[in-house]
Amino acid sequence: MVRLKRDEQPGLRSPNQDTRPAPRPQLLHPHRRKHGIRLTLATLLLIATALPIQRSYVPSAEREVFRWINGFPDGLYEVVSILMQLGNLLAVPAAALIALTITRRYRLPLDLALSGSAAWFLARVVKELIQRGRPVELMQEVTLRGPPAVGHGYVSGHAAVAAAMAAVAAIYLGPRGKAVVLTLAAIVGLGRIYVGVHLPLDVLGGAAMGWAIASLIHFVVLPEVTGVDPDEPLEVAE
Repeated sequence: MVRLKRDEQPGLRSPNQDTRPAPRPQLLHPHRRKHGIRLTLATLLLIATALPIQRSYVPSAEREVFRWINGFPDGLYEVVSILMQLGNLLAVPAAALIALTITRRYRLPLDLALSGSAAWFLARVVKELIQRGRPVELMQEVTLRGPPAVGHGYVSGHAAVAAAMAAVAAIYLGPRGKAVVLTLAAIVGLGRIYVGVHLPLDVLGGAAMGWAIASLIHFVVLPEVTGVDPDEPLEVAE
């Protein structure tokens, strides 16, 4: 006769056997859930900036914020005018190329190219839909530094591009790197107000749009393409 051990006998459980129920499968990977929340928040912020906008009127609070930032010293212009170019469309391929050269990997360059290009294109679409004027068209006593901007004001394309690229790059960077790219994006947005070509809601709406685009890319595209969690810090190739 063959005797079965206790844990081998049918219907009997070993004292050491794990009897906890198996965990339920998650509908969304934690990575996607996190960026989905960010996408929702950014979209709500974009909507919130659009609601108060009127084509021929600037709310008093926004007017005061504009005058405060637009009144910063003229001596800042040389530095600000250079940093503002980080929100230019040409900065998108330049940033992607620099990222590819430094990291020798394709995730971050692809991220930057997708987010920056999408932000620039969608900003132009929103401009045509909202058709808000520039500060010089809606306010008096505007200090215009540099050449006047053309087209409509809401949303700021520079702020959208800079925020989108900063948001996607921040995922791959450590705390110091995140602080640098987010600070540069903020300078781009504030700089557009400082030189007199955008109102505060234009910039805030552009930044929200850029944040939403970055979150959407991380939610949908990159996890499918790479199979690697973008929240892991990116190691720079030596």
